Amino acid sequence: MLCCYSGYLKTNLPNINLITRMEKRHAHVHGCTHCACNNPVLDILKDDLFSPENLAKMKPGPGQTAQQPQTLMISGGTIRPMTGGSTDTVEAIGIADGNVVVTGSQTTVAAYMDQNYAGYQSKELTGTQTLLPGLIEPHVHIVPTAMMTGWIDVSPFNGQDLRSPYDLASVGSIINSNIPKDPAYVILGRGLDPSLMPFVQIGGETELQTINNTVLDNINSERSIMLLSASMHTLYLNTRALTHVYYLSKEVHDNYSSVEDYITQTGGQLQESPQMTPALTVIMPQIIAMGLDINTYLTELFKTANSRGATFMYDAGLNGAFQKLLTNYVDNHPALVRIGGALICASQNDANGLGNYPQLDTYTPVYYGHIKVVSDGSNQGLTGYQSTPYLCDAVYPEGIFNFPETGIPGNVVPPNYETMISTILASKGWPLMIHANGDQAVTFAIEAYQYALAQYSGAELRNRIEHCSLLTGDKITTMKQMGVSPSFLIGHVGYWGYAFSQVIFGDKAQSLDLCNSALAAGMRITLHSDNEVSPLGPLRMMEQSITRIMEENTASIEVLNAAECITPEQALVAVTYDAAWQCYADQWVGSLNPGYFADFVILAQDPLSLTTQSSQYMKMRNIPVLETWLGGVPVYTGES
Repeated sequence: MLCCYSGYLKTNLPNINLITRMEKRHAHVHGCTHCACNNPVLDILKDDLFSPENLAKMKPGPGQTAQQPQTLMISGGTIRPMTGGSTDTVEAIGIADGNVVVTGSQTTVAAYMDQNYAGYQSKELTGTQTLLPGLIEPHVHIVPTAMMTGWIDVSPFNGQDLRSPYDLASVGSIINSNIPKDPAYVILGRGLDPSLMPFVQIGGETELQTINNTVLDNINSERSIMLLSASMHTLYLNTRALTHVYYLSKEVHDNYSSVEDYITQTGGQLQESPQMTPALTVIMPQIIAMGLDINTYLTELFKTANSRGATFMYDAGLNGAFQKLLTNYVDNHPALVRIGGALICASQNDANGLGNYPQLDTYTPVYYGHIKVVSDGSNQGLTGYQSTPYLCDAVYPEGIFNFPETGIPGNVVPPNYETMISTILASKGWPLMIHANGDQAVTFAIEAYQYALAQYSGAELRNRIEHCSLLTGDKITTMKQMGVSPSFLIGHVGYWGYAFSQVIFGDKAQSLDLCNSALAAGMRITLHSDNEVSPLGPLRMMEQSITRIMEENTASIEVLNAAECITPEQALVAVTYDAAWQCYADQWVGSLNPGYFADFVILAQDPLSLTTQSSQYMKMRNIPVLETWLGGVPVYTGES
């Protein structure tokens, strides 16, 4: 610790007038990814957070006793096993030993159960109660979300709905109502999203709300504040926190001429690892102490998933440490969800070090199904890589591409990027999930796939483009021809659509999440939350893909590109049958075929019974989840 800090705290903090431009001297362009797919916080701290010493200290979480699978025949209500992706119903289903053993008419199922499972129990659904396969979240971030549970929630979400109001005043109220009791603790918040705050007028232009140190000083200047953006790639600090970091970080102290220089240069907006690392290192003991409850937080996360009908979560950003942590959790806790995921690959060296793709024959918890490459940032974070500048003021007008190459124009796919994709796919035989948000990033992903697939001669792979936010008809055609499927973060339409159409993109927002066009071209699509970028909730994602209502606009009901609305049946397939297929899990889950896991959900109402004619808002997300079952065991029971 630098001795001058303790003395400095006895004086009043200076009132610094900061400049609005981003700090340039330490600006980090390469590798900036403003989304949950790459989390600098955990990347920075992973060696400490997941050290053997700290893993041993992590608390085991709430004690639970594993239940034995039930032997059961379920009939009545509405039962949709989704066999072959069909929404057709059956009268009954039989389960035993954790698996589905028979479906069909009540007479057929009863006869089979009588013959093979004498003494089985019966369960009768009533009225509108509906049984579906367990719903699937095909792109989430489990460990980062769990690790941040102890941070104050300053996100724009209240459950699965947008907070109202969500502005600087409401965020300030949340912060000041949850100040840590330990005076040595910094106020840590997560999920801050200026793009969902009221727009502001600057010089006659409509812009997104700017967050800087003076804005946070107006919330609380007496305690240090550090707020992590929803993207997890910007850390906002008030003046007291900046001062705290300056005097306790030798790196910062050595690189800035004074505390005033540090405050002025950064403006309380620390971007990416180079700027965030010193600040996070200063508070590392606090973060580690909060992280020791990770197993409890994981249980809470999985129970939230169960309460929303989800039984399968595919982590889109696994690394060795995360897989080890999750495997340890699974080994020591009763199963609440099934877990698979994609291994992050961030460089050519990572690609060269991969083994050959392991074929999946049986389900193993926390299996690897894909390799994940993050090519750009997020559109609402103004870092998705675009062919034309953002309409609003952005530090990087066209966003950021993570694999640039010197001498290569910004609209030409870099050869080193193509080489890395080809190494993963053609040389190692791995299926890929390429994160691409901006239209130029999507173009580059398609071109890289074309280059790699031209050199590939193995079995067909289920390659994906994640988010795939801005599409055109010709890109959809090319993706279909290559066998590449999109997974849409449909909250871009429901939650952020208004900001995109009014401030960020204008007319270009009409190209967001072209679900219907993709289906019309014969593609298989999925819907995802990217949790915790948006809340868990397959029913909510179905609703947003069906209505495409821009929820931030509370003045009227406004739909973003109504031609891209899909049917309830198509939406249900996207969160069950096709989601399982995309995640290489379709031999176990996604439908209730005999031999598949008895993973299912019982809802109070059939989501296919709701129509936009009966209620434009539908509120499919509010259908009560009565029961969620995993492997023939009830893991969630709600209220009817």
